[in-house]
Amino acid sequence: MQSVKEIVKELKVFERNKVPFEIKVLGIATYIQTSSVRRTAKILSEIHPVSKTSVWSWVKITDYN
Repeated sequence: MQSVKEIVKELKVFERNKVPFEIKVLGIATYIQTSSVRRTAKILSEIHPVSKTSVWSWVKITDYN
């Protein structure tokens, strides 16, 4: 069985690499739990600076693929 990280990596949904891949996957997982882009960005900012716009784009990209 594949991990979430492996599945997302296979889909090749992230174009840029300013934010580490692991943070993006964690952001998507956190968004699924909280259903809030603002709350997800705030939680991730403790680890790596991210904006709510970035989180929104990751969620939007993975939603359609």
